[in-house]
Amino acid sequence: MGRTIRINGIDVPVIEDQLSGREIKRRAGISSDRVLVRQDTDANTIVPDDQRIRVANRQSFTHHARHSKASLPMRKWRIRQEATQLAAAYPGLTVAENESHVHIPTFRLPQHWSPRTTSVLITPPVNYPEAAPDGFYLGDHLFRRDGLRTRTPGHYFTNYKNPYAEAGYRWYYLEDPEGRWDSAQDSLVSFVEAIRTYLGTAD
Repeated sequence: MGRTIRINGIDVPVIEDQLSGREIKRRAGISSDRVLVRQDTDANTIVPDDQRIRVANRQSFTHHARHSKASLPMRKWRIRQEATQLAAAYPGLTVAENESHVHIPTFRLPQHWSPRTTSVLITPPVNYPEAAPDGFYLGDHLFRRDGLRTRTPGHYFTNYKNPYAEAGYRWYYLEDPEGRWDSAQDSLVSFVEAIRTYLGTAD
């Protein structure tokens, strides 16, 4: 007996009592790289390409891009390993118990900054190392010297994106607009080198 299933609100007629995920995709014109899911009352259930399921009349399905969850064990391992490498150059470096931030207590600044040392906080994102840190935090009350004049550095914010303001930090805006971060080559070590580079360039 024929029946109709709904995929993203569109009726798709079927005859068989059971269909595989691949067959449902083919009949609905869904690309093979999409994830097919059955829309149950409380949650979605993935329908694998090779799994046959019993289909009921008016049963609802949808599809979406294939995603993966961030690997928290990998994140923790990378942060801890890279912090250990950094600690050789930055004595006193610590990592938060939950890896929410890396703290460098004494970071030497380029010659046109005053004072010449400060502390730095780096906050790896939840999907690190697949994504780069979103800027970093410098100690408050820093200035740049232009000849005999001092001024507040550019890209150095007290209130914007700064949950650490009360702890005496400002957020320094350092972005990756073209998405060039490569988790196979980049790390907290290379990110700290980028900090050293861009603090030494003009605002």
